[in-house]
Amino acid sequence: MDIDDIFKRPPLPKSTVGTKRKHEAPSLDPESYKSVRLDTPSGPAPTAGADKGNAKAKGVTVQDGSDDEDEGGAGAQGGEFAPNGDADYFAEEDEDGRFFGGGLNTVQKEVLSIMEGSGNDEQLPGEDLTPQSVRKQLLNLEKAVNKNRDLRTRFPSDPEKFVDSEFNLLEAIRAVFLFSTAPALAYPLMLENSTPNTFADLLSHENMDVPIAVVEVLEELLDPEDLEEVDEDEEDADGAVEKKRTAMKALLDGLVEAGVIDLVVAQLQRVNEEDEGERNGLFHTLSLIENLVSLSPALASPFLSPKSPFLSFLVDRLSQTSKPVEYDQNRFYAAEMFALVLSLPAEVVQGVNEARQRVGSEGWVEILLKVLSTYRKRDPVGSEEEEYMENVFDALCSCLSSPTPPFSNPSNPPVHAVKAAFLADEGIELLVLMLKAKNMSRNRAIKTLDHALQGRQGALLCERFVEALGLKTLFAAFMGWSDDKKKKKAALATTHEDTEHILAILSSLFTSLPSDSPPRMRLLAKFVENDYEKIDRLLEIREELENRISKGVDPVLAQEMDEDELYLEKLDNGLFALQLADYVTAWVCMEDDGARDHVLMLLSRRDKSLRDVVAVLNEYADNIGEGDRPEDAGEDAVPTEGEERKAILAELARYLESLA
Repeated sequence: MDIDDIFKRPPLPKSTVGTKRKHEAPSLDPESYKSVRLDTPSGPAPTAGADKGNAKAKGVTVQDGSDDEDEGGAGAQGGEFAPNGDADYFAEEDEDGRFFGGGLNTVQKEVLSIMEGSGNDEQLPGEDLTPQSVRKQLLNLEKAVNKNRDLRTRFPSDPEKFVDSEFNLLEAIRAVFLFSTAPALAYPLMLENSTPNTFADLLSHENMDVPIAVVEVLEELLDPEDLEEVDEDEEDADGAVEKKRTAMKALLDGLVEAGVIDLVVAQLQRVNEEDEGERNGLFHTLSLIENLVSLSPALASPFLSPKSPFLSFLVDRLSQTSKPVEYDQNRFYAAEMFALVLSLPAEVVQGVNEARQRVGSEGWVEILLKVLSTYRKRDPVGSEEEEYMENVFDALCSCLSSPTPPFSNPSNPPVHAVKAAFLADEGIELLVLMLKAKNMSRNRAIKTLDHALQGRQGALLCERFVEALGLKTLFAAFMGWSDDKKKKKAALATTHEDTEHILAILSSLFTSLPSDSPPRMRLLAKFVENDYEKIDRLLEIREELENRISKGVDPVLAQEMDEDELYLEKLDNGLFALQLADYVTAWVCMEDDGARDHVLMLLSRRDKSLRDVVAVLNEYADNIGEGDRPEDAGEDAVPTEGEERKAILAELARYLESLA
């Protein structure tokens, strides 16, 4: 057995494996254990680097005895040869007797005995926690904290005086890991003993190994996956999972009250990733923050404040693409956390929309675009880098789709900081290039274009998209073609989600491009060229969506649903894409007589009419929210985007009804 196993912490209770990002532990280096004492043969040992910056403890070495000493029957360190007369101890020598006599003294045999016993199927520590054992562990923690604080105060310039107490402190902190096996029992006792306040003090400890140990313990104690895990024994228990949830919430509230959450975020600026232990500590810190947000999304509000360094740290960390591969875990996790906090619902988390706008005003849009530009010519390597790319795209989409505050003065509309920065930093041009390149980033570029062109604030971006020759590539994806007209074969697969985003882009173009402007004329020309082939495809998509909805909604169950439930069921099966397709169809009919006649002919072939299109548009209008109006808005105030969309739908429906 490897001697490194002596110094590893005892096995911890395993949590349910879910989708949460897991830390990939680095290979263990024996050199990192030279500073660890062997005063006791059991108990959790500190991790590597616990004495960094302090005086090193005496190392443990295993020395080979000389041939003369072996022949004399005594080890170099005074231990007996073949201790306790254990003849079977040397049963593995070969037939020539070359290995007769192990040369091990008493101390060395004790070490091997520990290693051989470590694999026995014994009861894990903490499997049978009691209130007495929990209180004892908490008392040990307080004693270790007080002793270490006292020694550091008395001998601030002599680390040798307090290094042993630091090891004991780390052991006492890690003993709390086991409390996660019985939260309903242990967590209330932690609150009773003011453990959250103790953790708050330890997060400011001079030795970074101590805050990192606290973070790792809190990460385990507050793992939301434990709430989803129900053991067979717990299924019959009375509210076992609910008791877990209650205990975890109470502990979380205690940690918030003690100021632990703010201190955890502050740790991000203390971490030196050049140190492997601190680099791993950063990963666990991000994991703990993810746990906190998962348990209580409202806790993200302080992180999103302009006073918090959290968002700026994440942007800086996710953009560091030139570091060695061992740093990639933290870069990928930073992107995931950035996308997560920006996607939180504004109804639950205060400051989310303001934080999204900061991405534009702080110059972070340019940083995100530079990261994404890497994938214009190449695909990400491996699933983790692919997820990293998707997270950066998702963060950008969340920011581009964030609403601006309602306004009443049409001459002074608010500026959408993200879309303004996206336009200035040539984000549209980059996405068009990604569409042409047809790499893995193509589908994400389509989605991002959809979010960028939406709403009043997307009008300038719509014009820039046409000017950047984006229509050619967009319609190639719409038709499922290659850009090369001589090879009208399928390019990358266009999914239902891609089709919905393409229809949304076309909808935004028809809504925002000024009437009779050159960009709008170019858009209409695309539907007219080549014998209306784009209209053929549009009506083909419409038919596919109708069939999908009719197959996806059970007519028997539909009769038992109320109106809202039925509408949501239809949305799940593609109704929104159908609404967008009919919105585009109505605009094409209104703008060009030849296109209108072609639509009528195609509908009649399918036993449909414009009344079917009108019915979809009316249902669409009935379910659009009008949006928030400013408190000082008068009768002549600027209509909200929802009100404006409903008015457009009403005009389109009236026009189509006049033709039916």
